[in-house]
Amino acid sequence: MRKGVAALLCNALAAWSGCALANSDDGRQAGDTLAVAMPVATLGVELWRRDWTGAKEFAESFVVTVAVTEVLKRTTHVERPDGSNDMSFPSGHTAQAFSSATYVHRRYGFSDAWPLYLMATYVGYTRVQSNRHSWVDVAGAAGIAALSSWWLVEPERPAVQVALGRKAVFVAWSIPLK
Repeated sequence: MRKGVAALLCNALAAWSGCALANSDDGRQAGDTLAVAMPVATLGVELWRRDWTGAKEFAESFVVTVAVTEVLKRTTHVERPDGSNDMSFPSGHTAQAFSSATYVHRRYGFSDAWPLYLMATYVGYTRVQSNRHSWVDVAGAAGIAALSSWWLVEPERPAVQVALGRKAVFVAWSIPLK
């Protein structure tokens, strides 16, 4: 998975290096490209690895994220900052990008997901800078993607959770059963 993430990061940096500002047309185009490239690459990596379960879980989570995003866009009627329509909340581009980041985080851990989070945040930044969304729209999209991934994706690795109490430290370790 790390090689796939590294390749995606290299492509994203190449796209980003051509634009100086996110509010330029090039910056917006880079964000638009990443919003599509990230999910395609995530699914492609899982298929290349022959992780059929992971590919299925990502596809399900992605579809739920996009569906919830579209339903909310059509029911909340939040006007875009540029005034072009009332389908601002949540950001569809950002939801698509964060669906990849949150999937990888849930399935493989934060150490594999952080580059994707940076790219997804950049997508959100380009949407705000191009005056298409507010940061609330971006945060809502990220939250929808995270909820979908945590609901539909099973970790591939043992999960360790640590909680601090007043007088104790609690550690829980779970291993997914296949």
